[in-house]
Amino acid sequence: MSRNNKKSPFFKYNLINNQKKWIKIFNKNLVIMPQDIDQTFNIYNGKSFIKLKIIKDMLGYKFGEFINTRKRYIYKKAKKKR
Repeated sequence: MSRNNKKSPFFKYNLINNQKKWIKIFNKNLVIMPQDIDQTFNIYNGKSFIKLKIIKDMLGYKFGEFINTRKRYIYKKAKKKR
């Protein structure tokens, strides 16, 4: 379900004025704003923090779109029988 067009994008004001090198984010539905370009964010995926460097092409998207929350399943090879 998307956000209504009448409402403004959802973001935190304390992220705008923050001058840290990297910032921890627990909320993945925040919108990436132009002030966030060239900053590094640590985004929590439910288990660990994942580093994400923001580039110009990511504007308007949400932080959660660039983070995998599920571990990819790797098929194991079957043992050879002799």
